[in-house]
Amino acid sequence: MQKGDVLELTIESVGMDGEGVAKQDGMVIFVPFTLVGEVVKCEVTFVKKSFAKAKVIKLIKGAEDRVQPLCPHFRKCGGCDMQHITYLKQLDIKRENVKNCFKKYAGEQVQVNDVIPSDNVFYYRNKAQFPLFEKDGKVCLGFYKEKTHEFVKIDKCYLLSDWCDKFTQSFLKVANELKLSCYNEKTHNGLLRHLVLRKLNDVVSVTIVVNSKKFNHTDKFVKELSKIGIKFSFYVSHNTDKTNLIMSNAYNLYGDKNIKTDILGITTFVNPMSFMQINDYIRDKIYTKVSELVGDSNSKIVIDAYSGVGVLTNILAQCADKVYGIEIVPQAVQNADRLAKINGNQNKIVNICGDSAVELPKLAEKIRGELMNVQNNGQTTLSVNSKQLNDSFTVVLDPPRKGCDIQVLESLLKAQPNKIIYISCNPATLARDVAILKQNYQLSLIQPYDMFPQTSHIETLVCLDRK
Repeated sequence: MQKGDVLELTIESVGMDGEGVAKQDGMVIFVPFTLVGEVVKCEVTFVKKSFAKAKVIKLIKGAEDRVQPLCPHFRKCGGCDMQHITYLKQLDIKRENVKNCFKKYAGEQVQVNDVIPSDNVFYYRNKAQFPLFEKDGKVCLGFYKEKTHEFVKIDKCYLLSDWCDKFTQSFLKVANELKLSCYNEKTHNGLLRHLVLRKLNDVVSVTIVVNSKKFNHTDKFVKELSKIGIKFSFYVSHNTDKTNLIMSNAYNLYGDKNIKTDILGITTFVNPMSFMQINDYIRDKIYTKVSELVGDSNSKIVIDAYSGVGVLTNILAQCADKVYGIEIVPQAVQNADRLAKINGNQNKIVNICGDSAVELPKLAEKIRGELMNVQNNGQTTLSVNSKQLNDSFTVVLDPPRKGCDIQVLESLLKAQPNKIIYISCNPATLARDVAILKQNYQLSLIQPYDMFPQTSHIETLVCLDRK
């Protein structure tokens, strides 16, 4: 098999990224945007020793679950990859993906609950990051083609509501009236790099990322954006580095520096550097379930690793006597301390600034030792009621896509918390980590949540109980 070969294939299964999988002459062939049972004419685009990739030239026989995509940019931009599939089928595919990941990376067949669906299958995102580029002499915005830095001009994204359209149109109007330049990755010249928008309740955070130490156009942008009639805060991020990192700073130039919002009864202040889940409905579903699991465990001490600005930490403080948050970003830890005080949890929450791989082992050992002191001597140095302490504690993990460092997993095996609750946006690394933990723990829950409708991505919550 060679690149450029034209084949007629029958799709037999679904791959880890939601693509169709076919086989021919012992070769596994991945064909994006196809469904099981479909017959397609396709062109081979990539060949390795054991597998190949191909793109569809013609759909010969379609599946019943195929639908017409809503977005005209589908298959062009690198965002959605499931708009051609009915929503119920998307949920089935994602559930199977979680099961297959556990079979492949954890070596076991597991029971996976049905995926909790999103309340909205379109227009659900609260945040967008648009790369900016020039086309026909004008500033444009859009997204990148999948796994490239090739721009795709977007007039409207169907994962974002009308509020986003209003702000992008106003931004482009001013940028083009001022004839501002856009950043070129090859020459490192040009001013505008990204436009980052996020909606928090009824307020929009607007951040322009520029390749400059100065920005002299705030008044013009603020004047035009004010005409929209939606409250907003305006920020500029200065990024002059040759990097793919979108922003590492954000300076407030108009409106509230930190936007106030409410998440499950917790008062929260958010700035452009704060991490927040992009689907409010599913975020609340996950945080509510985590809180229920912690409450059911009767654990009075909780470690919230990878805790960010401390939203979940404060939620957990409602059902525990002591909660430790671990976060590596200093600004996030400062915000977390402020959040604890605002919500009246400053005596129940301790936020630690550091890498979870370093800090969690030390903290777990400290807590384990203190709990043993309670058992052996009837004394404790913790500000909790010793009569309510059980023989251990609970750990909540919410790591990035790469999963947990091995030091974190080893420290958990040593400290033996009563329960481990793991939130993951990558079922492959989740299953890999569970495979390590299962020597001392057993799975009691695998619950996927559709945080990202119309895409192959899935958020999964697992609960592990000590054997």
